[in-house]
Amino acid sequence: MRRICLFSLSIFLLAALFAAPAFACGGCFSPASPTAEQIVRQNAERVLFVRDGTTSIVWVEVRYTGLAKEFGWVLPVPKLPKVGVGSASVFDGLDAQLGARYVGSSGPAENCRDPWDGCDADKSQHYYGSADSASDASLSAADAFGGGNATPSVQVLASGQTGPYDYVVVDSTDAKPLLDWLNAHGYATPDKALPILASHIKKGNKFVAIKLQNGQGIEAIRPVTLLMDDAEPCVPLRLTSIAAEDDMTVAVTIAGPGRAIVKNHFDVEVNPLRLVLLNSPGGVPTNYAQVLAAAIDEAGGHAFVTEASLSGLPGGQLSPLQGFQTAGWSGVQNLRQLAEELFLLPLNDEVAAALDKHLNLQKTWPNIAVLQMLADLKACAQYWSQGMASPDCVLPDVTLNSAQLQAMPVDGVALADEITTTLVQPIVDMAKLLGKQPRLTRLVMRISPAEMDRDPVFAFHNNLPLVQPVRTFASNTVCPTGWSGFGQPTATRLSIDGLGTWVLGGDKSIIDPLFLKAPAALRIRLQDENVAPVDIDPAQISLVDQAILGAVPGTPSLPAGMTLKVASQWTPPASQPLLTTVGPWPMPAYGCVPKTGWLDGQVPPKGTSTPGPDAGVTDSNGTVPGVDAAGGWQDVVAAKDVAQAKASTATAKSGCTAGRSAGQGWLPLVSLAVALVLRRRLRARRSA
Repeated sequence: MRRICLFSLSIFLLAALFAAPAFACGGCFSPASPTAEQIVRQNAERVLFVRDGTTSIVWVEVRYTGLAKEFGWVLPVPKLPKVGVGSASVFDGLDAQLGARYVGSSGPAENCRDPWDGCDADKSQHYYGSADSASDASLSAADAFGGGNATPSVQVLASGQTGPYDYVVVDSTDAKPLLDWLNAHGYATPDKALPILASHIKKGNKFVAIKLQNGQGIEAIRPVTLLMDDAEPCVPLRLTSIAAEDDMTVAVTIAGPGRAIVKNHFDVEVNPLRLVLLNSPGGVPTNYAQVLAAAIDEAGGHAFVTEASLSGLPGGQLSPLQGFQTAGWSGVQNLRQLAEELFLLPLNDEVAAALDKHLNLQKTWPNIAVLQMLADLKACAQYWSQGMASPDCVLPDVTLNSAQLQAMPVDGVALADEITTTLVQPIVDMAKLLGKQPRLTRLVMRISPAEMDRDPVFAFHNNLPLVQPVRTFASNTVCPTGWSGFGQPTATRLSIDGLGTWVLGGDKSIIDPLFLKAPAALRIRLQDENVAPVDIDPAQISLVDQAILGAVPGTPSLPAGMTLKVASQWTPPASQPLLTTVGPWPMPAYGCVPKTGWLDGQVPPKGTSTPGPDAGVTDSNGTVPGVDAAGGWQDVVAAKDVAQAKASTATAKSGCTAGRSAGQGWLPLVSLAVALVLRRRLRARRSA
């Protein structure tokens, strides 16, 4: 089998930049002169490799910053391929199902009690009514206060159109004529690409050159698909280094007989203690990309993280488009009827571009994005389905009503065929193909240009365990003083199986100081076929990195006789026990009459109960085992202390002294009302 290496040269001839997300597999060359300073850079690439019998299927996604008319792309391939287009929804689905996610579970509050529990409930209700009526009344009070041709040595093997692209496949025996040909045909390839082109020519590679057809916008860009005879996966990065950003993301999904491994790179496990786990929207910590890059750097810049390795595709689903049915579209004859069909269609740039091939919305309304126009129509259909804004629905971006939409003809059959053949069917076919694969592996790296001195070479290991994309942890609220609310400090306990449990500070948006010196890589390993992974000591990273530089499938990555030292392991900070300390009682400022025997500022009464295995965790009655007295709140104190408690409540805490004027007396009531509202809203949000 021949190894297939994928890269692209995304070419932009103008210096002007267009604000668009960038995904590319290779170098982006933007200036009019290929020797000028590079100003357009790629920042990521996504590749999918599947072997089906003796056929290799490769999908490569490219996005870029630049103007659509300047887009160009070159890929080296080992044999003459069949060129086609796929759907970015496949990559999005793989990201969603195989990308690393950190999911936390919440436990009961630790060492936390509500200060109101020390108040006499009957007397509190006597002053301010029931809890419900007080909250409802105070709600009003709070709201009231403001709430082309070949040259010698360059041969054109094939050309044609696919999806939004024009493409040509060329062959060459000399890098310089190939470089001249690319530049003559609009691919402004810099001279420093010559040695890399020469290395691919030496391997016998052909080159696929792709451009967008005239009139196509950047929203029309779709993944390129390549079908060819059996080949082993690899992802060349050397050309990428010419125009790559620092810490560029490379995500590779490989389907095959076993777990995919990288022969000439390390395998790294990200240290979860360096992640902001408690601030993870969608399960992705806000600093995940940065920590991933740091972990790769600790492995000498040549490493991947295995985010997932599963037996087939979970649920067999890649995209909501996968099950979309177009049966009702045959009767669509105008934009009004199309709006109603859009109601069930997931919209994205690919869908918009496919529909606009027949609708010509961009030509009719050039100042409005097609996706926005379709979203507006979809919103109108939602109103109509509810009997609202009927019969008219004026679109927010153009003044069109229902009658005008009915006067605009649409070929529903052509639209249904376009959606089915260009989007739905490729997704369905790929989902079936991935579903029957023994193993599906996702590998991700963050790499900078200086580190792109080798092309990752992949192989398969049949005995490595599965890797689940979902990593779990547990957290619960901790009250250091034993009390919650009323300005009392709170913290969070983080627990990770196999590592430990710790109480962290209150700021969930940063790394806790406890872990600032922790390595970004929990462990760095060398993986090879049919042997167990080997942990690499940090002191030997550079040595081993150079030793595996020329590794290829089928032979050991390490030279014979090379001895590795036992790897030293990083030890996480010691686990912290459950808290049981309870400080003085912070009696609520207004409306609280202490229960018998308890003074404001007094340490909670203690009894004879013995701390048990659940010490520090409140039970259903608010009691902290091992801290509260066996008799709860009813401990008896001297009569003079009771009298003192009543006097304190009647003066400083009640806000109802005899000497206070009428104009001052209502202020505490309003303050309490606002406090109760805020407290109720916070609890509602938490329960929601």
